[in-house]
Amino acid sequence: MKSWKTLYDFYYSALCSYANSIIKDSETAKDLVQDILIKIWDSNGHFKEVKDLTWFLYRAVYNNSLYHLRSLQVREKAFRQIAAEEQLEFDDEQFAFTVQEELIRQLYVYIDDLPKDRREIILLSLKGCSGNEIAETLGITINTVKKQKNRGFKYLREKLQDSVWLFLL
Repeated sequence: MKSWKTLYDFYYSALCSYANSIIKDSETAKDLVQDILIKIWDSNGHFKEVKDLTWFLYRAVYNNSLYHLRSLQVREKAFRQIAAEEQLEFDDEQFAFTVQEELIRQLYVYIDDLPKDRREIILLSLKGCSGNEIAETLGITINTVKKQKNRGFKYLREKLQDSVWLFLL
């Protein structure tokens, strides 16, 4: 234990400084050096001379520092790529949602322009009511519902045809 403490005290600060000079992050440098020292502690390796140990420690710090930097670069590149793809997907989704909302808004503006009876029939149709349900609700014949519904949809198609290109996008 005494030898281990001597080794730790002798090399730790110098190795941390060396690692920090490479990676420019003192906390991460400390972690890298501690990992290397723990690996030596756990290993069964022996060094014939102090210079062999010194060379090994500095080489290990150098290699682990470079590995750390490469890992950061790979992660950052992956994060940038994922962020770019998500942004693109979000932009496409947002655009589609905006177009859909605009078409719905235009549809209801044009529905409001319809005569009252026709407007009621179209609105009930959009709510999912059948022709018979609409006729019963409004107290009119099914033929009147069909005619008014047909005229209403024809009017809406004419008004919305300029907006069809938005829908196709």
